[in-house]
Amino acid sequence: MLHRRFVIIGGKGGVGRTTIAAALSVVLARRGRRVLLAHVRTKQHVHRMLGCNELSDEIREVLPGLWAVNMTPEAALRERGLMVLRFKSVYRAVMENRLVKYFLRAIPALDEYSMLGKAWYHTTEVLDDGRPKYDTVIFDGPATGHLVTMLRIPQVIVETVPSGPLTVDAREALSLLQDPARTMMWIVTLAEEMAVSEAIDLYRWTVEDLRLSVERVVVNGVYPDSFEDPALGRALDQLRQSDGADPGVAPLVRSAQTIRSRRAINQVQLARLEQDLPLPLVQIPHLFRPEVDRDGLERIVGHLEHVVQADGERSA
Repeated sequence: MLHRRFVIIGGKGGVGRTTIAAALSVVLARRGRRVLLAHVRTKQHVHRMLGCNELSDEIREVLPGLWAVNMTPEAALRERGLMVLRFKSVYRAVMENRLVKYFLRAIPALDEYSMLGKAWYHTTEVLDDGRPKYDTVIFDGPATGHLVTMLRIPQVIVETVPSGPLTVDAREALSLLQDPARTMMWIVTLAEEMAVSEAIDLYRWTVEDLRLSVERVVVNGVYPDSFEDPALGRALDQLRQSDGADPGVAPLVRSAQTIRSRRAINQVQLARLEQDLPLPLVQIPHLFRPEVDRDGLERIVGHLEHVVQADGERSA
């Protein structure tokens, strides 16, 4: 982890990919890495988790050693156009031409490739002294199907487009993606049936089709085992069924039973992940709050810190 240039966070929509990406970015930045957290059109309140102003399509430092950007295809295309055409006046004359805009909108997957290409480009940037501008780019990609399509684009370009500037960049991006020494993916999921099924599919697509390295599954929102004791379960059932039970106890009993049932579902799906995926699982506890704030993020950071530390000790 501490030597990877490109870390992809993938998974089903709604499983907490953005939260895990933000927490991992904080962990690496605190370990001295210069980190760029690159979101793809996120609508989540990342700035509240990080304690900064709302993110935009302009890269800015949000914490010591941590930069962040909320990428959009429009901004990514504009940035690339300015790099190629050099001057804003030339860019406006060419790229803001009505016919050119119409032509660009007709190119399949251009939006997706523009954002993946932007993230890849930032892995190649260097400072004046030759050091990487960003040691690690964490790519908070879209949901599973969209992400697989996005990651497949460089290979499609290399295989189908005649040699030229486009294929040169695509070949370098593909080389980065398929190099396990530089790139890896973490899959984020919930311990629920649909999310786990999608996580298993994503792993197979990523490894077999895209030939990318997947190193961990992060299981988000795992319910605690506080109510697993059978004797406690029987006591809760008795309280629920008792006619003379204190009315004030009833909501607590229902909450405890809900946690027990959720935990049982989690256990089934955790066992399924262990059986179907040859990957270590990182379990993040359920935070019991409607939105992850700065305090909640710090709790997740604590869990991931142990993972990164163990990776560092193992590689040393």
